[in-house]
Amino acid sequence: MQRLEVALWQYGFQNDNSIACVNLCRDEVTHTLKHKIDQIFGSSFSTHGLGGVLTCGVTGVGAGLSHSPVDESSGKERYVFFSFPHIGIDSKGVVGNISRPGRAGMSCACGAVIKALGDIKSEGLQCNCKEPGVHEPLNIEFSILKQRLARRLVAEGQTDQSVTNLDLVELTKVTERVISDDLDFLISKAVNPAKADYAVVTGVQVHNWAEEFDSAEPNLEWVAPVNVYAVVDGKRYDIDLSRLPGLTPRQIRLLASAPDAHQPSPSAAAEAVCNSGGASTLREIDPPYMYSSKEARRRAKSRMESFARLASAAPAAPAQQPVAPPKPAQAAQPSTPAAAAAAPAQQPASNGNTPSAVAASAAAIVAPVKEVAQVAAKIEEDDDQYWTSADEEMLQAWTKVIDPEA
Repeated sequence: MQRLEVALWQYGFQNDNSIACVNLCRDEVTHTLKHKIDQIFGSSFSTHGLGGVLTCGVTGVGAGLSHSPVDESSGKERYVFFSFPHIGIDSKGVVGNISRPGRAGMSCACGAVIKALGDIKSEGLQCNCKEPGVHEPLNIEFSILKQRLARRLVAEGQTDQSVTNLDLVELTKVTERVISDDLDFLISKAVNPAKADYAVVTGVQVHNWAEEFDSAEPNLEWVAPVNVYAVVDGKRYDIDLSRLPGLTPRQIRLLASAPDAHQPSPSAAAEAVCNSGGASTLREIDPPYMYSSKEARRRAKSRMESFARLASAAPAAPAQQPVAPPKPAQAAQPSTPAAAAAAPAQQPASNGNTPSAVAASAAAIVAPVKEVAQVAAKIEEDDDQYWTSADEEMLQAWTKVIDPEA
C-alpha cells in the first residue's frame, strides 16, 4: 500500500482529493485490506459481494462517485477503484485454509469460490450458464457469481470434462479476471473521463495466517496485484508497482509507531513481525484490525499483572491493640449455661488479636481480592471487551486502598 500511495500521488491522487471505491468479498477477514485503504484515502465506498462479485450495477458505482471531493481549482473529481477476490493459504502452505479466532478447527477462504468450484465440478458448466439476469431468489449473489464464473470458463475453452481438474488457485484467478472485466465495463458506463481522473487496482488478496489464529505464528496479509493503472485527462498510464522500492523494515516500524497509525505504543510496533523479501516488505496485521488480537491479550495480561502486584502489596488490616487475657479471679462467670454458650470466651491469636478481629480484617481484604479474581477469569477468556469502565473504577479504588496518596 505504501508503494501504491507513492505511485498514485505522482498522477495527482491524494487522500484529500480522491474517493476510494472498494470491492471485496463480504468475508470479515478482507477488512484488513479495507482498513489499509481507508488509512490512505479516508472512508471508502463499498460495493462488496460474495466472492467479490459485482452486483451493484451502474447505479451503485455512480452513487459512490457522486460522493467524491471536487478539486477547487480544476473542478475535477478523482476516483480510485480497488477490486480483489481473496484466498487463504495457511502457514504450512495448504491452499484454502484459514484459521478464525474463537472457532476450533480450520475454516476456509474464499468459501463462496470453493463452493462454486464444487458445484461446477459436480453439475458441469452448461447447467450453470443461465441467461444473464436469471438467478436463485434465495441465493442471489452466489448464483450470480457461479453463473459469471461458468460463462467465463466456457469462453476460455473449458469443458465439463476439463473443469474436473480445476483447482482453487486457478478458479481464484478466473474470479479475478471476471471481476476486473466487470469493473472495467461498469467504469465505462459510469465515469466521464472529461470531468474525472481515475485509477484501478485489481488482483488477489492472500491471507497467509497461522494454523491456529492465536498461536505465536504471525498472521500475514499479501496482495498480488494484476492490473494497476491510472487514467488522467483521458489517457491511460499502466503502473508496475514492482519497480518501486518497498519500505525497509525500520521504516515500516517507524510508520507503525506514529500517533496516527492506530498502534497502542511504539514498543508494540517494534514487536510486530516485519521482514523483506525481493521487492516486498511484509508486516504482521496491525493489532487494531485483528479482533481478539495478540496485542489485545498483551494489554489484558499487563492489566491483570498490575492487579496482582497491587493485591500482593496490600497491607494487612490496621493492627488491633493486643487484648490481655483476663485474670482468672476477675473473669466474668456466665449466669446460666445458655448464656455461656451464647458468649464464648475470646481466645487471643498468636499476634494478640482475637478471632473476631482477625475475621474482620480478613473480610476487608477478601472482598476486593474476589473482585480481582473475577476480572482475572474474564480476561482469561481473551476477550478485551470485558475490560469495562467499572473495572477501571475498581482498579482506581483498590489503588487508593493500598496507597491513599496515589
